[in-house]
Amino acid sequence: MCASPRSCLSPPVSGARRRPAACWSLIAAFSAIGAWYPAATTVAQAADETHAPSDVRALTRLVHRGSTTVTEAQASELTLTLTEAAVRPIQIWVRTAGSLDPTNRVLTTFLRSPEAERVQVGQRARCYTVSSRTQMQQARITRVTPAADGARVEATLAAPGRNTGARYLMEVVTEQGPFLSVPNESIIVDAGTRVVYVKQPSGEYLARTIHTGLEGELFTQILDGLAEGDQVVSIGSFFVDADNKLKGASEAQ
Repeated sequence: MCASPRSCLSPPVSGARRRPAACWSLIAAFSAIGAWYPAATTVAQAADETHAPSDVRALTRLVHRGSTTVTEAQASELTLTLTEAAVRPIQIWVRTAGSLDPTNRVLTTFLRSPEAERVQVGQRARCYTVSSRTQMQQARITRVTPAADGARVEATLAAPGRNTGARYLMEVVTEQGPFLSVPNESIIVDAGTRVVYVKQPSGEYLARTIHTGLEGELFTQILDGLAEGDQVVSIGSFFVDADNKLKGASEAQ
């Protein structure tokens, strides 16, 4: 490795010790960044000229998102993936800890609201001890006894567990809905605003502000801003948003 960044970037001196290949790889990497993101370089130059932090924010933060175009080649490189806004159940996992009874088959725990209201008899659960998380066991919720501030919950293991005295961790899979929803990774949160990118018939990706409800393990409920069947970017949404911001910064100069 280089002793310092300055030694990596300084020109070679005749007769001096040859630099490690890692130095030249670093130089090549910086050159590649400048070639691929000229707009980002322009923003940095503008910031250097103004010397005003507020102006930097104005250039790098897009106040009004518009649309951006991604070619088929770029989409392939970024493994851009589209997912329909659709009505589907939303899974919320309730995580808790429980103790194993003398039969080594029944786990008991106490849940407080609002988690208690989500758990019902018949739901699936995954159980394991902290010391053996790789040895996960399947279970089903077999009893829910309501209480004043929650509920006492029992889960029956598919096979006898090991009663080592340690408490078991439980993940109860609860399904809410069905609701209109999109994948969690589709949603970009910026200053409290939630945005997704919707593919248009023209091939452009238009930024759309949304309002959300329940957030599950994989999907989030959409209250407003999308219609069923809209094609939203899931994998690759960050790159589309970054491209849109850079274009907006260039136009603002």
